[in-house]
Amino acid sequence: MIRINLLPGPKGRPAKPQYDVRAQALLGIGVMLITLAGCWWYSASLDGEIETRQEEKRDKEKQVAQLKEQVKQVQDFEQKKKLLEDKNRIIDQLEQSRVGPVKVLDHVSQSLEPLKVWLTKLGLSSDMVELEGKALTNDDVVEFVNNLRRTDYFTNINLQESKAAVENKINVYQFRLVFRMKG
Repeated sequence: MIRINLLPGPKGRPAKPQYDVRAQALLGIGVMLITLAGCWWYSASLDGEIETRQEEKRDKEKQVAQLKEQVKQVQDFEQKKKLLEDKNRIIDQLEQSRVGPVKVLDHVSQSLEPLKVWLTKLGLSSDMVELEGKALTNDDVVEFVNNLRRTDYFTNINLQESKAAVENKINVYQFRLVFRMKG
């Protein structure tokens, strides 16, 4: 018969120690809980960072909207400024054109004072003045031209025509002058 010795002895192998399954299960569950907690913490920190970045994005979008509004206001201001400058330029031109004929008439009338000369036509275009008139003597015409030359308001005074004529049985001299205004 065959004998089997179940007792450890000097001849047999030593028995392996048995591990506690409950301790291993608890250790596995603990490691799993720690891993899950670490994942949850990492996810929460990423969510917080995402929320921070989204808040920064909203702030930047608000700033961009404010800057766009300011740019629009600046552009509107520049358009209004340009419009006002154009209006001022037109007003200045109108003022100059209004003052021009008044000064021409003033200087011409001052040159007429002691003489027997009267004007029949006065034309003004930009800085050119064309003047037609009549005088009793040719000397009055010459003196009128000299008076105009003495003013500092006119240049290039040119007596284009002076001719004798008879009106209502009176001898008169008809003349035509062309000159420029200074400045």
